[in-house]
Amino acid sequence: MLSIKPPRSTLSWLGLKLLSINLIALSLSACFEEAPQVNPRAKDVTVSTAANFARALVSSDFTEAHALLSTQAQQRYSAAQLQQAYADMTSYGDGSGAVDGHVEFMDDWPARQSQDIGWAYVSITGAGFIEAVTVVVVDERGAAKIREIEWGRP
Repeated sequence: MLSIKPPRSTLSWLGLKLLSINLIALSLSACFEEAPQVNPRAKDVTVSTAANFARALVSSDFTEAHALLSTQAQQRYSAAQLQQAYADMTSYGDGSGAVDGHVEFMDDWPARQSQDIGWAYVSITGAGFIEAVTVVVVDERGAAKIREIEWGRP
């Protein structure tokens, strides 16, 4: 059987072309990676807990807001301290606030701990102010509780 081999320069040219095509395909595939899927249960639990906390703050039910905190967070904040933190955050406005429906959620962030369910930002608006509370919700013995609070919008 007679086989005809292309000249060496043709093989090099084909090899370079195939290598280039593979590199382009690899680069493009990295650009179109799918975003990580959000756990719907984690989102529901986190957003619900965060919104309930914000609603308790704006309705001045600081006992209820305190009950939504983890055991450690309850040691850091009394109901009176929650009241003072909320008053300080909204002091430049007039009147009471309302949870306006703007909520952001994450289930992965750099400081995430093993028992954390999610992170949520809940916007609170009132006459002359726009603020927010950001919370981390943790699973504490089967109950969703807030372990961390950040007062105010960024």
